[in-house]
Amino acid sequence: MDTIFTENWEQRLEMQFLKNDRCRKRAYVCSPLSAEAEDGFLRNMHVARAYMYYASEKMGMYARAPHAYLPMLLCDRLPSERALALSFGLSLLENSEVILICGNRLSSGMKGEIAHAARFQMPMIVFDEGMYHEVQKEITKHGGNKRCVQLDRENDVMGLPSPVSYLENAAMFR
Repeated sequence: MDTIFTENWEQRLEMQFLKNDRCRKRAYVCSPLSAEAEDGFLRNMHVARAYMYYASEKMGMYARAPHAYLPMLLCDRLPSERALALSFGLSLLENSEVILICGNRLSSGMKGEIAHAARFQMPMIVFDEGMYHEVQKEITKHGGNKRCVQLDRENDVMGLPSPVSYLENAAMFR
């Protein structure tokens, strides 16, 4: 099996936005952005793009991750700009059909997105078994129905903290 993360995968991801394909399920990518250091923050932006790309290429969804691009326009350290980014993200979430909860840890921002989605009884897909139980607890804490969340074991790459480096380095993908 070949890796989908070839040299120009980010350009192919951007091409998704030029297509007007309304038949694809609109998916909101929920993954960590926060990090202790700047390089971790940038890495998390890049990882969010990888989740978007995988969801598009392998899961057939129209994936959106505002935290993959908005930090290039808005400063996350300025409260007013962070609030603007969070507001945009929640609006985008409301206009999605499913939330994809990626990675293997929940950040405070992700918890807010999950709580928001729980209010709408939005279907949620989790890819890491440990996260599955954490997400169910978050949904219950906010009065949502934990049956809205499902564990997807087929696309376990979406549960990795860094899907690109895993796929690039995995011998079975060479």
